[in-house]
Amino acid sequence: MATFKERIDRHDREIAAIRKLLQTGMKMLVRNEEEIRKLAAAQKETARQLRETDRQLNRFIRSLERGNGNGHKSSRVQ
Repeated sequence: MATFKERIDRHDREIAAIRKLLQTGMKMLVRNEEEIRKLAAAQKETARQLRETDRQLNRFIRSLERGNGNGHKSSRVQ
C-alpha cells in the first residue's frame, strides 16, 4: 500500500498533468479562433468577388441580348 507521501506526490503529478492539458487546450482554442476569423474574412471576400462576377456576367448577357453593342442594328450584307 502506498504511503501518504507517495499518494500526495502522485496526486501532485496528476494535477500538473491536468494543468498542462488545460494550457495546451487553451492554446489550441486560441489558434482555432484565429483560423476561424481568417476563414470568415476569406469567405466574405469570396462572396464579394462572386457578386461582382455575377454582376459582370449578367451585364455581358444583357449586352448580347441587345445586339452588337455599338447601338446600331446589325445589317446583313447581301
